[in-house]
Amino acid sequence: MITTEVNVSGLKELAGRMLTLQEADSLLREISTTMLAETTDRIHKFGLNADGNPIGSYSDGYLKLREKNGLGSDRKVILRFNADMEKNYGIVPISDTEYGLGFTNPTEGQKADWVENTYQKNGKIYALTDSELDQVRAIVAEFVANTFK
Repeated sequence: MITTEVNVSGLKELAGRMLTLQEADSLLREISTTMLAETTDRIHKFGLNADGNPIGSYSDGYLKLREKNGLGSDRKVILRFNADMEKNYGIVPISDTEYGLGFTNPTEGQKADWVENTYQKNGKIYALTDSELDQVRAIVAEFVANTFK
């Protein structure tokens, strides 16, 4: 007859650490905060979509309006006229346990939808890039590693 002896003394600690993973609000906040900074720069400063390509080019008429308002003559779409979209782009609660990036003002959200639809042939704007997804994975891996130290 074969017998097996199992030492369960460490299971209680392991179960506690696994609950930490399950209730990882700090992890979600870190991911959201990091991705907010990354995507804000990419979209509103550099004018790049989630594929790393330019969002698009301004039409002649809109470019004249931008020039008239002292916003330069660069045709590259950077989604910044009066900075309202950028100011309202932030971390938004999806549920009691989930966060996302979006707009705190419905008008700015509608503008984002319009821009996404207008320039959709160039690719998604508000999705995460491969590099940003790699950053998320690294944050998660570090959190898990620290939880089980």
